Amino acid sequence: MRENMELKTMYCKLKTDRPLKKSQTSYLRGYILNKFNKCGYKELHNHSGGGFIYSYPKIQYKIMGGNAYLIGISEGVNILGSIVLDINKLELNHETYNVVDGYVSVKSEELGVCDDLKKYKFVSPWVALNEKNYLDYKKLNENERKEKLERILVGNLLSMSKYLNYTVNKRIEANILRYSEIPVKYKGNKFIGFFGEFEVNFNIPNLFGIGGKVSKGFGSVVPL
Repeated sequence: MRENMELKTMYCKLKTDRPLKKSQTSYLRGYILNKFNKCGYKELHNHSGGGFIYSYPKIQYKIMGGNAYLIGISEGVNILGSIVLDINKLELNHETYNVVDGYVSVKSEELGVCDDLKKYKFVSPWVALNEKNYLDYKKLNENERKEKLERILVGNLLSMSKYLNYTVNKRIEANILRYSEIPVKYKGNKFIGFFGEFEVNFNIPNLFGIGGKVSKGFGSVVPL
């Protein structure tokens, strides 16, 4: 039985004439959706005619270092490849940014359990808790909070694996090395996110998001 799977992944970087801000990520997603909505690609927005699609987003939107990044995964690669050359500007919250440079890279990424613990860090807030389990979390002591977050992290990886058609055949072990809470505001709603570093016996492709609100740029992970 295979332990890892190979995922075809496309990374698109868009450099604009002025730096972008992380807080504009939802506008980036909204602009792409509106511009290409007529194409009918449900992978762009994780919705279908019947409502929300509960799955792992095959196209993800991120802003880092002042640049926009679009990531296509599996079937999202062909969709992203068909639209990216038509993105010559970004209109974000009534401001226009011209795309002046960028690149497109297609890679085969490994996903899945491995023998060694690998270190990662979050480069955008990890939305680990919903409103209910945040209240439970606040009642715990420091060690219990860490253990709860580790269980949630494992659950996030299992959920991602399920929707990417990867069967986890080995116990996932996670250890959160350090973390800090950060208040996050999205569409007028306030919630708690987490930054930090962790190690886990699992290959997570570069910049893949885990946890809640992944399609909006949250929970992006990079290897250390």
